[in-house]
Amino acid sequence: SAALTVVVHGRGGHAATPHLAVDPVVTAAAVIGRLQTVVAREAAPAEQLTLTVGTVHAGTAVNIIPDTAELGIGLRALTDDTLDRALAAVDRIVRAECAASACPRDPDLTVLSRSPALHGDPAATNAVRAAHTALYGPARVTVWPPSLAAEDFALYGDAGRDLHGETGIPLVYWMLGTTSPREWAATNGTNIPPNHSPHFAPAIRTALPAAITALTAAALDRLSGRQDTA
Repeated sequence: SAALTVVVHGRGGHAATPHLAVDPVVTAAAVIGRLQTVVAREAAPAEQLTLTVGTVHAGTAVNIIPDTAELGIGLRALTDDTLDRALAAVDRIVRAECAASACPRDPDLTVLSRSPALHGDPAATNAVRAAHTALYGPARVTVWPPSLAAEDFALYGDAGRDLHGETGIPLVYWMLGTTSPREWAATNGTNIPPNHSPHFAPAIRTALPAAITALTAAALDRLSGRQDTA
């Protein structure tokens, strides 16, 4: 995943004389619309990629055309190659729209953070899944499909060797359900607010004990010596 900011530079002015200004809000709106084609037209249908314009900031009053408009953009992909191409597309589109709007200066694009794709170790993952299945039963443990949920956990493994100096660290990552059995039964598992929703409310009394025992079971399995035969 990657997070970046884009600052579009216009020329401020009064709303009564827009012809004397270069409106960065209009340019930013064009950028937002055009960015939607990165996923729809520049990524293969089977290639998982998302692009989200999560923040838009511009202006201080309704009668003032501002000097700048700022966008916060998030990109998520399953491979570094896909992410590289998406970042290049964002750069190209932003610069082209600013040129088309006759912006007085080039836009500023700043990558704030970037995390590598996380790939769990197959043997360790199978062993931990078996430990969780033994603890909770097969009905409560399933295989999670590839996800674009971003996580810097990959840096604990080989991707972070420049940080910690180690290689060959097996990684295991799992998802935890936080919906209570009562809510799940009442909704049949549909329309449940996801994380980051303002209505997201984990069932702490059931989720927290499950999280603690899942982590404990995984740690005991890894520390028991069975990892050599997993």
